[in-house]
Amino acid sequence: MCGICGVLHVDPEARADAGLVEAMTQSLVHRGPDDAGVYADGPVALGNRRLKVIDLSPKGHQPMANDDGSLWIVYNGEVYNFLEVREALSVRGHRFRSKTDTEVVLKAYEEYGEKFLDHLNGMFALAIWDARRRRLLLARDRLGIKPLYYARLRDRLLFASEIKALLRDPALPRELSIRGLTNYFTYGHSVAPDTIYAAVRKLLPGHYAVASGADFQEICYWDVDFGAKLPAEPEPVLAERLRAQVERSVRRQMVADVPVGAFLSGGVDSSAVVAFMARASGQPVRTFSVGFGGGRAYNELADAARVARHLGTEHRELSLREEDLLECLGTLVHHYDEPFGDAAAFPTYLVARLAREHVTVCLTGEGGDEIFGGYRRYLAERYLTPLVMLPRWLRGGTIPGLVEALPRLRRLKKIVAALGIEDPPRRYGHWLTVFNDEMRGALFADFYSNLAQRVDTCGVYRQYYRDDWDLIDRLLYMDLKTWLADGYLEKVDKATMAVSLEARVPLLDHELVEFMAGLPARHKIRGLETKVLFKRALKGLLPEQTLQKPKHGFAVPTDRWFRGRLRGFVAEILFDERTRRRPYFNHAYIEQLFAAHQNGHRVYSDQLWLLLNFELWHRQFLDAVPGAA
Repeated sequence: MCGICGVLHVDPEARADAGLVEAMTQSLVHRGPDDAGVYADGPVALGNRRLKVIDLSPKGHQPMANDDGSLWIVYNGEVYNFLEVREALSVRGHRFRSKTDTEVVLKAYEEYGEKFLDHLNGMFALAIWDARRRRLLLARDRLGIKPLYYARLRDRLLFASEIKALLRDPALPRELSIRGLTNYFTYGHSVAPDTIYAAVRKLLPGHYAVASGADFQEICYWDVDFGAKLPAEPEPVLAERLRAQVERSVRRQMVADVPVGAFLSGGVDSSAVVAFMARASGQPVRTFSVGFGGGRAYNELADAARVARHLGTEHRELSLREEDLLECLGTLVHHYDEPFGDAAAFPTYLVARLAREHVTVCLTGEGGDEIFGGYRRYLAERYLTPLVMLPRWLRGGTIPGLVEALPRLRRLKKIVAALGIEDPPRRYGHWLTVFNDEMRGALFADFYSNLAQRVDTCGVYRQYYRDDWDLIDRLLYMDLKTWLADGYLEKVDKATMAVSLEARVPLLDHELVEFMAGLPARHKIRGLETKVLFKRALKGLLPEQTLQKPKHGFAVPTDRWFRGRLRGFVAEILFDERTRRRPYFNHAYIEQLFAAHQNGHRVYSDQLWLLLNFELWHRQFLDAVPGAA
């Protein structure tokens, strides 16, 4: 696992600044504390920070060249089938100097050209400089597990694993993107390819880009087709096939030359990963869990402990308090580079820090809900869709108003509000919204409100909406393309890399994703049951109580904390004079949100968390820049 960066000038006669790229690599030291390197060749310079996982010898040093020095690579990630690809390349006459997957990826490009990506099974972000063709290729894995950012300036292209590396170039504009700002306050994160910076873009999952001179082209090399269904088979047969697929993926992703462990929440997804790890390992799996005091709504430690005992793992757990958030919030803001609104980043970071004391690699259960059908909103959409077709007077009237007037009850209010949204992509975006259209109109000051109204925040869901597919398949596809990569995978990558821990996600093996996409929706959701086939495949492997436990999100008790011991901290940040000088907001409205949350009649902890993170991000990343708002 590594951090990568570099620069390519438009002018082929220009000389890239190796000193700048060296500074960019230094900003990524947390992603790769074990080794560093810079290579410069005329208009291009490549940088790398290495976390040693496969082949710990100096032969894995990056940037890495092919035999004649005509190709150079910087690479972040793991290709899990690299031994099979290496064998195929050896048959074709290639010879290898190292045991790394990096060299295999480079020689795969040498052999197959741009089609080399079709041969790789893994997670990665990479850059290859092709000196003969004088062009740079950037690529990102199929599901977007590893991030890759770029900025196209007038005379050069910059790229990096994290935005902070791009910001080392003083010529990069720091202006906010109105689209990025609006997306953040809508969903709590940026929506690729946009970021919070107008000048910075994010390469989409399953895409590669080719840059040569002033030319820059992005190409999609992979997508998943939920419309192409596999031949019908009995469910027990499918369950066995699924079990074998998951087990193969977990075994693949356990390969490393360093200690490997797993995050264990006690839910079905992470428990399944640990169960297959236990089957493949000759010694107890090292597992790590995190929770909070104050009731089961915020604490799955007992569930995780039950699974750990059942599987005989070497288990460690962490119970968090308000003080832990205060201790690490500034660090989180630094590592996410953009304001990030998922409060679960905080416990993810701290459990990663605990795990890093014992292992270098952790497997996680991310992606299970998106491929097996685990979210409650899928059920809501299935059963609400017919109701949305009823006459408007039946869906309107006094009932929505009465529900809205009730205190708290956020989920019920979401359901009732969804009844009034007839456009399917907009309705689905509604489930994931923090500040809805009306709230954003009240939040932003007039100038920014007028600009934000021009942003179609549901455009990304409209882009990926497929009305010729089954309803559940449509929702799964939209989540794979948006919520998963921009939210959950971003959260895990930044939180784990902040402590130099490699996180792997075996449930997002692309072959497993394609297999599940080829199955009818009834194998994912049936009646009120979610993850139907997955749970059947796990029978006998996990405790029945684990398989039957209700869905439990990774909740953080910010609702209670922001009305309790963190009330003063939140008020100090949001009502500080520096904050009030920001031109973006109607600060009287923020005061109303804070007051309504304090009296307990409304729950605005998610909105306050977004505002808090935005302000702390602004102070770290923009306030030191001359001319920033």
